[in-house]
This record gives sequence, structure tokens and C-alpha cells, in this order.
Amino acid sequence: MWFRLPPGYHTLDAIALDELESVTSALLTPILQSKREVDHSLRDARAFLSLLDAMHQGESIHTSIGVHPDGEDGACVSLFSLSVTDIAARTAGLAVAQSALALANSPLWSGNTRRILELPIGVSAAVVAGTLSAPPRGLLEDAGISATPSEVFQARLTVSYPSGAHIAVADLTSAATRHAGAYIDILEGIAQTITFAAPAPAAACAPSSSRILEVLS
Repeated sequence: MWFRLPPGYHTLDAIALDELESVTSALLTPILQSKREVDHSLRDARAFLSLLDAMHQGESIHTSIGVHPDGEDGACVSLFSLSVTDIAARTAGLAVAQSALALANSPLWSGNTRRILELPIGVSAAVVAGTLSAPPRGLLEDAGISATPSEVFQARLTVSYPSGAHIAVADLTSAATRHAGAYIDILEGIAQTITFAAPAPAAACAPSSSRILEVLS
């Protein structure tokens, strides 16, 4: 599976949390140089990094952090993640619909947006977006996340694999709920770049000669 990230998003490998904080600080500093207001942006970034660290221990196969200027002295931080899950439904289209509806009908969501997408590759896809209410502090602590609970915006893209055996689930999450429309556009833009290709077969290795056989013959 291949997709293109838009400007402002930086892929993060499964590295230690202290290294992630160093990377994020390096990204934020040029945008918010010498601004006192950088403190709140850094706090938001650390909250996302704690979440990212927990995700690396789960089933995410790709994560990226987005940093974009917001006004004269602020920055918006968002998190893009991708995971793959097996299909339990009878068809790929039904699996995509069930995944989207399960999230859209959650009591934790409000202001839902639901869209069926037509992708160039011709597979089933859907986007669901909304505002997630703050989770209980105890749940955050259990996950090892030390941050003040607050509402966050999340957009979820579900795309079926051409084989019909799996669906890809991409999430774009940000505390900047005021930019919900822009984040939906970003996720839909990523969806339009998705392609699938079978892995290249491993090159056949020529059988190695045996010195023992050569001597015996």
C-alpha cells in the first residue's frame, strides 16, 4: 500500500519517546521562534507524543506528525496513523461500512460527517469525522498518557484492500477542533493518492556449488 503525505507531515519511526520529543521540538522551534506562546503548543505536542508512544505498542503500521503554523504565534499539531485489520464481514464494502458506522454511532462523538468516497483505484472507501469528548482521566493514566483531558477532532478513513481480505484504517487526530474542515480535506486528499501493489518476488538465488562434491567427483 502506497500513499502520499501532504506538506507539513513528517513520518515517525518506532523510536523512543525522548527521541520523539526531540524531533517535535526541532519542528516547532523554527515555526515559533522566540514566542512565549510556544509553551502551549509544546504541551499539546507532548500529549500527542504520549499517545503516539502508546500506538507504537499497538497495531499501527505507520504514524506521522503534522505541524502547521496557526496565526502569528501558534501551531497546530496533528497525528496521522494507519493500521490494517482483517475483514470479518462477507464483503469488503460491507466491512468498510460497518467500520465507519461503528465509529459514527459512538456516544463519544458529536457533529459527525459521513462520506462515501470514490477512489481512482476503484475500491470501497468511506470517511467519518467528528469531535471526540474527553476520555476519563483514569483511562488516560492507564494508557500512560499524562495530559489534561480535552476534546479532540478525529477523521477516520476506511479503505478495502483489492484482495478483499483486509481494510486499511487511517486516522487523523488533532486538538485544533476549529480546523475540522481542513483536516477532513487533508485525509480525503491522502485517500485519493492510495495505490496497492503486490510485493516484488524475491530474486531466485543460484544454488551454491559444493567443494566436497567437487573433490569426490
